[in-house]
Amino acid sequence: MKIGITGASGMLGAALLSRLSRTLKVFATSRSIGVKDKNIEWNCFDLTNVVLLNQWLEKSQLDVIVHCAAIVDVDFCEKNISVATNLHVNTTEVIANYINSTKGTLIYISTDSVFDGEKLTTYSEFDLVNPLNIYAKTKLMGEELVLSMNNGLVLRTNIIGWTQKSNSSFVEWILKSLVDNTPLNLFHDVYFSPLTVEELSLIIEKIIYNPIYGLFHCGSKGSVSKYDFGKKMAEIFEISDSNINSISVDDMNFKAKRPKNMTLNSVKLSNKLNYNIPGPVDSIIQLKKQYQICLKNFF
Repeated sequence: MKIGITGASGMLGAALLSRLSRTLKVFATSRSIGVKDKNIEWNCFDLTNVVLLNQWLEKSQLDVIVHCAAIVDVDFCEKNISVATNLHVNTTEVIANYINSTKGTLIYISTDSVFDGEKLTTYSEFDLVNPLNIYAKTKLMGEELVLSMNNGLVLRTNIIGWTQKSNSSFVEWILKSLVDNTPLNLFHDVYFSPLTVEELSLIIEKIIYNPIYGLFHCGSKGSVSKYDFGKKMAEIFEISDSNINSISVDDMNFKAKRPKNMTLNSVKLSNKLNYNIPGPVDSIIQLKKQYQICLKNFF
């Protein structure tokens, strides 16, 4: 089985490469080379270059593609609509058309931001979408292309993890701020269902060997506010949380509007896979274990 991964040098892409290359041949593409292994074949190019993308697809002859590539800077997307559309929509259409013609499988990594956040309880796959910004709108357009396929799978998620690049991810920013005791402003009114990239990679691996298709939510079991997430992270990492300030997302002057409730109900996926997805606290505990392993290996 030959697996393709777009956005392979990103946080999720790197985790997928590390896991899948143990047993499978993986064809990775990104703007720069990431994880290296004898079972990983890299081809770095601009994914929005349709000619190069088609060449990669034809050459690789892939059975499964995990489409991770995305512009996660929401405000950047708001100011660069064509760039966001090219990556989230146009490249997805090219990949979907190719995989459909070869009867392969496309796994599309989507977002919990497709909802407007007005609901007071968790969002299921049956809830109506109402994206508030360009990022979410273009990701939703990508979803629609994948769901029209014969063998397409959409996973809506919200991932956390380590990038090995200082202060470049949500949890790395929190940890550095806690360690440096610098002011840390976290939203008390934004709720999400964070899942580590390692956990999502494990779930995707299960799906590759036992395919499922359609739309599934893939978040942690339960939710937490960004503020409480930071407080719990400080507790688990045994660092003072005195520098954490509770603020409202309404206090921020963001270019793009954000939903306040991004909580995902992932019962459908959990039942389908017969797998117990961990909760937010479990995810933070997992992050600490990974961090300790990294420190041990480094020193």
